[in-house]
Amino acid sequence: MGLVSRFIGQGGARNDKSKDPTTTSSSLTDGALDTLGSVMRTFGDLSFPLDDPSVLPAFREDCAAFACHVENGAAVPVHEIPQSAAGQREWAAVRRFFADRRHDEKLFVTERLSDYRGVVGELVDGLRQIGQRDQDTETAVRLSLDKVEKAAEASDLPTIKAALGETIRTVTDTFARQKLEYEQQISELNQRMSGLRQDLVATREEMKRDPLTQAYNRGAFDTAIAQSVNLNFLLRQPVTIVLLDIDRFKFINDTYGHSAGDEVLSDIGKCLERSFIRKSDLVARFGGDEFAVILNDTTAGNSVSLINRFVQSLRDIRIPYAGDDIRVTCSAGYTEIAPGDGVKSVMKRVDEALYTAKHAGRDRVEFAPPPSA
Repeated sequence: MGLVSRFIGQGGARNDKSKDPTTTSSSLTDGALDTLGSVMRTFGDLSFPLDDPSVLPAFREDCAAFACHVENGAAVPVHEIPQSAAGQREWAAVRRFFADRRHDEKLFVTERLSDYRGVVGELVDGLRQIGQRDQDTETAVRLSLDKVEKAAEASDLPTIKAALGETIRTVTDTFARQKLEYEQQISELNQRMSGLRQDLVATREEMKRDPLTQAYNRGAFDTAIAQSVNLNFLLRQPVTIVLLDIDRFKFINDTYGHSAGDEVLSDIGKCLERSFIRKSDLVARFGGDEFAVILNDTTAGNSVSLINRFVQSLRDIRIPYAGDDIRVTCSAGYTEIAPGDGVKSVMKRVDEALYTAKHAGRDRVEFAPPPSA
């Protein structure tokens, strides 16, 4: 089986009734280009954060641009690649971009593994040094006590006093030096562990994010809404839940391509970030074209203006390859957590509000009042 067949399978060739080798070759080439474009996007979406996570969005945009270049010869201005003529591609630039990033990721992983091994090695070495110091301390104390014992056997009071004084000084100095060495060693290990701990926190935070939209993922939302329900139960803190569904998103994908759809989703993520800006707000990608927002310490009445502002701002998003008359819109449902609510009851209510908005004509916001209202 050839390389192209490994990528896209042989089903297309078997089902081609025309048996035209030119058509088959063209179909295989298109399939290979689409697959390579998808690989480039995945490469960006699932990339390592390396040393500076803030550059990840730019790298993902580069990967998306290269994917478009692979698929249709689009320009990649950041890498000075112009729009191709006659279907030509800058394959050398594509290979170099991919290889350079993989090289940097390999160095990143190798260095992090080396750091962790170094900490383990330092910990083991430190324990060994502690054991050796303990032995040295025990030896020094034993020698001093032997001197006191010999002085006591001589029954010479001045000699006994001198031996006791020397023993006290030896033991005091030994333990003081040992304490200082312990504190210094612990401080050095804490500094090393602090840097590694920051790496772990950053990595854990990155894993909670949807790579395309930079919103939190479904798992993070499920954890957060359970916490919000509990806080409402304990503190009666108002919490509003919003569920958003992009209108006719399948039409965008089918008509203008998945690359256009991905770009729209990415822009929606940025729009959500601008609309719900408080640190206590949580924006998550709930499903393929659905998003959820948790507005903590916010009543439904205070939330409606924020939701409407977001819905209005979506209309400014442009769909690649589409005319200016085509706008991105969404349907939204929202509700407020009520005393006695559980996660299931809240989500059922907000889902019903979204369903009402979609079936009432889309591009609208509907409220589901809590039971106590």
